[in-house]
Amino acid sequence: MRSVERARPMRRSPARERVAPHPVRLGPNLYIAHTQPGFETIAADEIAAQIRGAREITRRAVPDRAGMTVFFAPTPKPIASLRTAEDIFALAGYRAGLSPETSSLDKIRGAARDAPFVEAGIQSRVLFSPGSRAGRRLRFRVVARMAGEHEFRRVDFQRVVERGILERNDRTWRLDEAEADVEFWVTMIDSEFFVTVRLSDDRMRHRDYKTAHRPASLRPATAAALAWLSSPHDDDVVLDPFCGAGTILIERAHLGRYSMLLGSDRDRAALAAAEANVGNRYKPIQLENWDAGSLPLADRSVNAIVTNLPWGIRYGTHGENRKLYPRWFAEFDRVLKSGGTMVLLTAEWQLMRDLERGRKIAPSRTLRVSILGTPATIYICKKS
Repeated sequence: MRSVERARPMRRSPARERVAPHPVRLGPNLYIAHTQPGFETIAADEIAAQIRGAREITRRAVPDRAGMTVFFAPTPKPIASLRTAEDIFALAGYRAGLSPETSSLDKIRGAARDAPFVEAGIQSRVLFSPGSRAGRRLRFRVVARMAGEHEFRRVDFQRVVERGILERNDRTWRLDEAEADVEFWVTMIDSEFFVTVRLSDDRMRHRDYKTAHRPASLRPATAAALAWLSSPHDDDVVLDPFCGAGTILIERAHLGRYSMLLGSDRDRAALAAAEANVGNRYKPIQLENWDAGSLPLADRSVNAIVTNLPWGIRYGTHGENRKLYPRWFAEFDRVLKSGGTMVLLTAEWQLMRDLERGRKIAPSRTLRVSILGTPATIYICKKS
């Protein structure tokens, strides 16, 4: 699937509406969690575990842009505590079976004008983000995305939605890109049209604690997803042997109790960033300048290893990784307790496949994901 930004004629038999498989049944208290592509399944797991009464409805994806899990929750307030989602939206309107022809733009405009749960979305936003405006006069902006082939352009799509919102009679709406009180995010995926009200703001994606950054540092929600896959327990000793700015360890601390957090990195500048982000919080935690291939730790001394391995792109090379990965994995196996878990993120899929064939690593589960547009894989390894 791909977005087509410029209009072009399509070779097609007379127009007919296409119905997406398993259309969404629109109703109250429906929300959408956005993640990076491939991480939506992890967000769905966290939602089911952390929000009482929540249940997943379906999933969608905007290729190379976002994963989406559509879910029901009795109230929006606990949704704000999720760690594995980058953005949260209230589903305000939906229409399936739209054709790719420009004639669908009128139907999209009408669906935006008549979206039945805009008011509920605005009230959810007030509960989700205290201080949000919900008066009779509201400024708004529209963020539009498209996936699939359509005769109309994204800008045309955005403009008809803006017109539809301006035609609503529930409030006095004013289009204001710079000072919007409400953000409508609208998504066209093949024949489906989603109208959503953004509940979260940039703090959910970037986190207040992250004051020091490093190149190739993971986004907090991605780090939280890796930590979630380690199945946290209260007595965990968690090791990140390539801790960088400390994001994985900090996100693990937010997921629940632990016995100790251990972070190491050969880059002293990275350790300085981790120390700045950790500050006086998240104790007990230990940050060290260790070599991942020669860890000064006792055999079977950690419960979980959660890390973003070097990809050979920004740091190191693919040739170096071919020598280093087997050494690192042997050391990880040494320090990991029986029953422990490794969660490893890397884009070195060919190297990992070779190591699997050579029985240097034995994943029990793999997840294909995308990190800022780069394909990668998560490997979950259980030590029996």
